[in-house]
Amino acid sequence: MRLLSVAALCALSFLALSAADAFADAVKMPFLRKSTAGATELVVDGKPFVMLAGELTNSGGSTARSMADRWENLVALNLNTVLIPVSWEQVEPEEGKYDFSHVDSLVAGARRHDMKLVLLWFGSWKNGSSGYAPYWVMGDTSRFPRMKNRDGRTLPYLSCFSPELVRAESRTFGRLMRHIGEIDRDHATVLMVQVENEVGLLGDSRDRSPRAEKMFSSEVPGAITRMLKANAGEVWPEITDEWKKRGARERGDWMTLFGNESNSLADEMFMAWHYARHIEAVAAAGKNEYPLPMLVNAWTIYPKDPVPGHYPSGGPNSRMMDVYMLAAPSVDIFAPDNYNEEYAATFAGYERRGNPVFVPEAVALFRGEKWSGPAKAFYTIAEHDGLCFSPFAIDNKLYEASAHPLGAAYKTLRELMPLIVRYRGTERMRGFMMETERNQTFDMVGYRLHVNYQSGVPYDGYGLVIQLSDNEFLVSGYNINVSFSSLDSKKKEVSYGLIREGSYEGGKWSTYRYLGGDEAMQGVGGVKMPPVYTDEERTPHMVTTVILKVIKVQ
Repeated sequence: MRLLSVAALCALSFLALSAADAFADAVKMPFLRKSTAGATELVVDGKPFVMLAGELTNSGGSTARSMADRWENLVALNLNTVLIPVSWEQVEPEEGKYDFSHVDSLVAGARRHDMKLVLLWFGSWKNGSSGYAPYWVMGDTSRFPRMKNRDGRTLPYLSCFSPELVRAESRTFGRLMRHIGEIDRDHATVLMVQVENEVGLLGDSRDRSPRAEKMFSSEVPGAITRMLKANAGEVWPEITDEWKKRGARERGDWMTLFGNESNSLADEMFMAWHYARHIEAVAAAGKNEYPLPMLVNAWTIYPKDPVPGHYPSGGPNSRMMDVYMLAAPSVDIFAPDNYNEEYAATFAGYERRGNPVFVPEAVALFRGEKWSGPAKAFYTIAEHDGLCFSPFAIDNKLYEASAHPLGAAYKTLRELMPLIVRYRGTERMRGFMMETERNQTFDMVGYRLHVNYQSGVPYDGYGLVIQLSDNEFLVSGYNINVSFSSLDSKKKEVSYGLIREGSYEGGKWSTYRYLGGDEAMQGVGGVKMPPVYTDEERTPHMVTTVILKVIKVQ
């Protein structure tokens, strides 16, 4: 693609070179686009890129010293991306005095280990609190006020109604993004930046400080009601239903338009709008300096405790995502930190209105889910065209590469990534995992895939299937039995023309074993994965990939 004609280059050489440089920067810098199949993809170095990632504990990578002994294990786990915090207090320990040495060390370390980064900006809020804001901010309660609850108690959280706060943080974040552009625009080490972390108010459904109360009693921004009129069928039903119930008014205060004390909807929408406007100012300031894709992450609403204030009220959860999409257009992705016990069900609230699936944090160590990371990775990336899967606490000792199966799963996904990228957004790729159902079926083109999980333990079985041609399939996974049936009413039975176990090496298929007999369920019933004869031989590291051809018969 040419930016300027030859004639223009000759006539306006200086301008042409400047424009060419800008074009080169734009191509090198990561960006989001829609694929021809309709899936959102992240383009890095001119190619789609899917993050096989892990997020460090909040302070686990806060110094070069703390990172020094972590890189090798991250490489051994076959990660291609690390999500790691950068805090406001480190970047600006004194007002107006910036220190980017830690950012520089992270970028340098990632390059040495052929790794990409998503930087997590811990600014005014982290998990609803303000534990990473600088001391000069936290110490000045007059300039940077705190929130209050309904009992009049001052809460230890920075107020999202502070003009001084948004100005100070926006200035700093802009300088950070300028610096990232200066050191990284020719390398694309930093792929994205997350703005804040799990924002929202804990301890009450809304801020009750005098300034906040005055604003709560003021008129709802007209942009909200215009959005509801234009997108009523796409906005979270609870919001539209309450608005319509109260007369679908175009003007009024928050209680008049959305008041419902039983579920604090008006309170949470009010907080969401103002948190989002703060985030928009910060993100826009950063993009003005270096426009990387940006995301915000959400503390998801737990079904067992769906009370605003018990979870951060006004955060970018599924209930409030529509408000954020309106108030913070500089944010590209709204991402759930998926710690829910029903992992798969969580996506429904976020995978809508064009918002792609991105999981910056997932539980994969606790609640008995020590081995759940591989299953969730396969499922997120193959079934939901996920841009990123990232278990939290990747620096935990339980993630030592020699002991944890995540490395084997990521290795297989990396091998399959050219195919995964090719089939994203199409009906020819499906992902699956054992969560609640022991048996599952999936319709492909002309065939039905039957998956039986060898174990009934949640997440102890997973995989993906890609239909390479009408009668040829690639299946990859662990602890599953797979078989096919015909959707052709005239040819109801199937037989297997071949079953080959192997892997992709340098982009080319390499057969390891020809499967049949016991390993392939007698060669007529499908294939067992892993194809071992006894359970004693089975380990969580045995992710199996097979290519098989299916034949419809009378």
